[in-house]
Amino acid sequence: MALLPFFCGKDCGGDACPLLTEVEDGNIKGMHLNPVAGQFIRPCGKGFRAHQDHISPKRLRTPLLRTGSRGSGQFREISWDEALSLIAQKLSEIRSESGPGSVLCIASSGSTGALHNSQTLARRFFNSIGGCVNVEGNYSCNAATYALTRLFGTSKGNSGFDAETIRHSNFIVLWGSNPFEARLGAELPAYLTEAKNRGTRIISIDPRQSLSARILNAEWIGIRPGTDAVLGYALLFEILQDARFNQEFISKYAIGFEFLADYVLGKTDRIAKDPQWASSICGIDAKMIVKLASFFWNEKPAMIIPGYSIQRVAYGEEAFRLTVAIQLATRNSGMLGGSTGSINNCLPGVKVETLEELPSSLTKQGSVRGSLTREAQLWKDRDISLGAEAGLFNKRVPVLRWADAVLNPSSYGLRPIRVLYSAGGNFLNQGANVTKNIRAFESVDFAVCHELFLTPTANYCDVVLPVSDAFEKEDIGIPWAGNYVLYKPEICRALPNTHSDYWIFSQLSERIGVEPIFTEGRTESQWIDHFLAESEIDDIDAFKRHGIFIKKGQLRAGLDDFFANPVDHPIGTKSGKIEFASPLWNSSMASHWQGSIKECFRQESCRRFWLLTPKVSRFIHSQRIEQEDRSECAQIHIHPEDMASLGAQKGEILKIWNSNGALLASAISDVWLQPGTVWIEEGIWTMPIDGVDLCGNPNMLTSDEGTLESISNIMHGIPIQIERIAEANGQ
Repeated sequence: MALLPFFCGKDCGGDACPLLTEVEDGNIKGMHLNPVAGQFIRPCGKGFRAHQDHISPKRLRTPLLRTGSRGSGQFREISWDEALSLIAQKLSEIRSESGPGSVLCIASSGSTGALHNSQTLARRFFNSIGGCVNVEGNYSCNAATYALTRLFGTSKGNSGFDAETIRHSNFIVLWGSNPFEARLGAELPAYLTEAKNRGTRIISIDPRQSLSARILNAEWIGIRPGTDAVLGYALLFEILQDARFNQEFISKYAIGFEFLADYVLGKTDRIAKDPQWASSICGIDAKMIVKLASFFWNEKPAMIIPGYSIQRVAYGEEAFRLTVAIQLATRNSGMLGGSTGSINNCLPGVKVETLEELPSSLTKQGSVRGSLTREAQLWKDRDISLGAEAGLFNKRVPVLRWADAVLNPSSYGLRPIRVLYSAGGNFLNQGANVTKNIRAFESVDFAVCHELFLTPTANYCDVVLPVSDAFEKEDIGIPWAGNYVLYKPEICRALPNTHSDYWIFSQLSERIGVEPIFTEGRTESQWIDHFLAESEIDDIDAFKRHGIFIKKGQLRAGLDDFFANPVDHPIGTKSGKIEFASPLWNSSMASHWQGSIKECFRQESCRRFWLLTPKVSRFIHSQRIEQEDRSECAQIHIHPEDMASLGAQKGEILKIWNSNGALLASAISDVWLQPGTVWIEEGIWTMPIDGVDLCGNPNMLTSDEGTLESISNIMHGIPIQIERIAEANGQ
């Protein structure tokens, strides 16, 4: 028996969580804590169950070629040589006939690591053969990225916070954040638990009383879904009334704040965004809003930990702008125990190189990723084309609109899309608007995916390639947050007839004649050695033995150097300051809010219920469902008052619908909810029959319309109707 280092790379905090794998006779027996990581860097249940998918008998074990109609599940087994030759032939023929713009790569981060990142590998391959159409952004945090980029000049860098700084906090707000289930790093739950034990005031702002709120005994402030920006306006209104508010201080570190303040105070539209105004919209008592605002002044240092959920609504960009504004206005930014209001995945950690998508000139002059950082993130041109000097075709479409780009290519400045290439993602089923996604897959000439299982996306592909999993690949893990990096060896041999994404793309590159460009002459192990040789890890042998390297002495607050001296340490905006208003804010969020969504929340006719689609502790997105039946019927969680009004009983199958589609789900009573709010967990692997998903995939109800500014994913506050089956059938 041996214990080998491992990290869970399922992308809920980067490759964040260290573990030990128990191996006996080449077989994985279970997962254990890595004691070298200490008591604060700890995995969640998903990590401890990571091996369940590895040993699943349902894993794909040979390449498949579709024989029936798309979605029929009819395939025949083929050899790797046949599969790779067919893909290379089709890509070459279609690209020759229709150009690189005929191929849309919808790769994602189902596999992550310094080397084995499925999205990076896919884009690297396509860049080596001249480019393709790529998706821009991601389903997880596009709105936050959009807002933070405009505020700070980048969504990365040092605007986040180190979880250890929670030790200095006197007041913590979990704003739509549920870190015990939806992790954004390995350290946050442990430091929050420590804070609870020493008596730190913790408040949870959320439409439901999350598991995190219950574990931490946090004071729960129930809010109507999608109204976080309204609460933010009201809090800022109160903060501006306080004698301690200092405009001179604000001017030192920010520009454009006065435009936001004028809107909040009612100078723009004669509507003061005071607590009374907000209360009628967000459902929080005005006195509670006033009390909450006072905490930011009176219980400093105060920290806001915003979750991704607050930006997965119609006006998600504005919610994040307001968290930053509140922290700056109350002078809780730049100090230990405070925060900028940014997401906690931004402080720079240990320096380790990762595989690049490919240099823009196919040399070592700089990566395509690097050249995209400024232009693409700022979305100056949604169909931006870069790398022209290298002959690369790199047009990009918003990730939420990939299916629409296939069905309506001219709207995105594209020619017809003929190929869909998927790696590391289940876009058809786990992306918004399943009905449209199906039509997109049915419309193309050729579709390929790399997969562990026969997912709904795989079922709609012509060729399915079985990939090796995380236990079968050596790699380096780089967390989004935390001053550490992780390592895992090849713990066991890949299943017979399965291969890594790197091997697959290397083989395709060889068949097309660009293998030296893709591999740069390195094997997988040689890439790992190269990354480690260029890193700041001082003892590589110890790193490989222990599986973790922790860099000491980096405790710092977000933007602490900027707040200490903004002249010598400007941030990445044009002004060098935090920009609340600038030409990059393409339109006034305030005016949009004023004109539409506010009224919707006041008119009950706009909806019957508001749907949330949160993550749960068993898996992330559609990953990590272990041995469960992925087609089991989902439960819809409903407040007891709403159960009574519907006349529904526990376990009763209900029809849930809106203009986008319909699904069936089993009713369950849930007291940890605001009345009028319901939720269905994401991740169900079923497909609709005659326009109705019989097992509750909530993406039947989501839309690809997206948020106002960034066209980001809307997964919360979805207006829906609920009917009992008998009523739906007219009985």
